[in-house]
Amino acid sequence: MIPATRYAGRTGVDLAYKAFGEGDRDIVLAFAFISNVDVFCELPEHLEFIERLQGLGARVILFDKRGTGLSDRGGLDAGIEDHADDLVAVLDAAESAKATVIGWFDGGATALVAAARHPGRIESVIAYEVLAVGHADEGFPWALDAAWIASLMRGLEPSEWGRGLVVRQFWQAQGAERLVAWWERYESMSATPTAARRLAEAIVGLDIRPYLADVRAPVLVLHDTALEGVEEAPMRWLADALPDARLQLVHRSSALPAILPDSALVDEMEEFLTGTRSGGRRDVLTTVFTDIVGSTATLARTGDERWRSIHAAHDDALRRSIARFSGSEANTTGDGIVATFPLPSSALHFATQALESAAALGLELRVGVHSGELIMRGDGLVGLAVHAAARICAIADPGRIMVSDAVRSLLLGFPFAFEPAGEHDLKGVPDRWRLWYCVDGPDGPGAVPR
Repeated sequence: MIPATRYAGRTGVDLAYKAFGEGDRDIVLAFAFISNVDVFCELPEHLEFIERLQGLGARVILFDKRGTGLSDRGGLDAGIEDHADDLVAVLDAAESAKATVIGWFDGGATALVAAARHPGRIESVIAYEVLAVGHADEGFPWALDAAWIASLMRGLEPSEWGRGLVVRQFWQAQGAERLVAWWERYESMSATPTAARRLAEAIVGLDIRPYLADVRAPVLVLHDTALEGVEEAPMRWLADALPDARLQLVHRSSALPAILPDSALVDEMEEFLTGTRSGGRRDVLTTVFTDIVGSTATLARTGDERWRSIHAAHDDALRRSIARFSGSEANTTGDGIVATFPLPSSALHFATQALESAAALGLELRVGVHSGELIMRGDGLVGLAVHAAARICAIADPGRIMVSDAVRSLLLGFPFAFEPAGEHDLKGVPDRWRLWYCVDGPDGPGAVPR
């Protein structure tokens, strides 16, 4: 569930933020350059990243700095100190006493200044590709490649903004067309071309050296050696200049944009925060999402007390079925249950029984089923396969079991019957999906008659 966007206020400026879940620690994401917290959450890989951080026992907070995204678009003359104080204002609004901040590029610079100015509020900092100075200066001889910067700035022209030219400086578009298309929307929804240029110019003008000696929080400085245009030397200089910091070099292997750490980087973050690497066990499982149709109308018709009894009986019946067919309950969604099964046939046996149990209680379910590779960390599930199953459930007709083509293919030769449900776009999931309805199986019809 993606939380609603909330707002923190500071000196007449409204700052948009989202807070995911609950936990023993708070982790704040401070984005680089531009951002839009709603559009950020449209990419499934981003949600997987947030889920992995939540798996560390954390509540995850993300926000748009002033001048970008859903925050006030004014304030483009704000200095790094304003941005640092804005970060703390978001912590106040989210009722966070102390937090770890993961910051990319200028977002990491903001995190370090916040740690210096508000030492009691910043527990630790993960600074990813952070330049202490955005330009070559006395005592800081490193500058971003001039040709690279010139190419980057061309992407900020009004005629080019929103076409993804900026992000093409960070990774090749070939094979990542979906990511490029997402970034184009991210650009357009995050800032105007003029604002983007102003924000880029502010990054070049940054100099946080006066604050470094006052950063008492432990800092992990991360550098991707595969990232073109950014040298290792200034990252090493930053780690040496901080009282309690270490540099970790990582070579990215994924095509994901530079605003999102890949698995190797997240492993380093996890070890820094917890002292261990859980890694996560991978397995191919079949995921089932169920959802009660018209739950609000049923609640209005039956009343709170009766609805609670019906809902509890529904959950108990589904949990008995999960156990019967050797499944595992992964989560509840308020009006449904998420379960995984080692075999797709077991998942469909469960789904059929779930429809029947719900019908006996006067309820109607929609059910989505997909088989794919998942990453299991503790009690949590991470992977595009989870999001696909959820999206399939969301578009299924009431009283029916909708499955992916992967499920149908795995059950060829088994006594299950399927009818075509057409090709669909699943929101936030790549490609077109051929979907099917399970209409019959060994235990009888796969749909409750309507």
